Amino acid sequence: MTNSEVARSTCAAQEGAAARPPRKKKRSLLERRENRVAFAFILPALLSFTVFTVVPLVFTVILSLGDYNVIRQTYTFTGFENFADLFDPGSLYFNAFMTSIANTCVLIIEVPLAMMLGMLTACWLASDLIHVRVSKTIRMFLYLPAVCSAVASNIIWRYLFTNDAYEQMKGIINAWLGLDIWWLRDRGPLLAAIIIKNTLMGSGSAMILYYASLINISSDYYEAADLDGANAWHKFCHITFPMLTPVTFYLLIMRLSGCLQSYADSAIFANKSPNAQTIVYFIWDYGINQYNYSIASAASLVLAIVIMALTVLQFRFSNRWVVKL
Repeated sequence: MTNSEVARSTCAAQEGAAARPPRKKKRSLLERRENRVAFAFILPALLSFTVFTVVPLVFTVILSLGDYNVIRQTYTFTGFENFADLFDPGSLYFNAFMTSIANTCVLIIEVPLAMMLGMLTACWLASDLIHVRVSKTIRMFLYLPAVCSAVASNIIWRYLFTNDAYEQMKGIINAWLGLDIWWLRDRGPLLAAIIIKNTLMGSGSAMILYYASLINISSDYYEAADLDGANAWHKFCHITFPMLTPVTFYLLIMRLSGCLQSYADSAIFANKSPNAQTIVYFIWDYGINQYNYSIASAASLVLAIVIMALTVLQFRFSNRWVVKL
């Protein structure tokens, strides 16, 4: 056999071996048993996700695409008519839905305010200006609102902002500041009170996360900056803040999605006032209170799409400002 024939036979054998699919490795009895045990452990979570997330989502989509009469127990497919009614100026739901969107957008102001306050507080508590024991005590008290019940917190804040001449009650806020503002009656003061409340309540959780990141920043960066003659502002702009951008990114996503799903502010603090109606309260009002499940489902899907779009955009542009540690 010549050299060329040997080469051709070798190439043919290699091509045949490459074309042949690899033999599937047979799993051992121990590996199969481990897989069954692992699946048994995750089965409760899968069942919970299916029953409480997937199934309600499917029913929400079905209800949003039709007209469901809860009294007669009838369902008529209408397509995207419910979505059109939400944005149609001539529909019965347009004014209430647009008001809820406007109120929710105004309340988003508390997201950057709470994050800024939490960052500044964390920088102060992590500095040498305050004793370690005092810092621990302050951190504990500032974080308490994050672990307290939302219902109880909103009731307490409502009494702080109240100003009821009929019951001769003047809230602590007005008494301390010497004001006579009807916080819980007019739209502007009511939204301002909610923003103040959420800013103070949300700054504690932001402070804890920022503080944990601050104490993990290496002191070598600041020592190098001291050698270069950098002042405190330069250190904050070029060392502290860039190193805190991963926490800022996380807080921005979580707090923004949480603010868009605000309900207790309208139902408890504002006592169901239309001046502070949010999108989630609109969904509850028309879905649970007025039994209009189709409109409520359509509004729920609109809110879900907005939250998903904002989250995707934040991840899309995060590489431009978030420092990868």
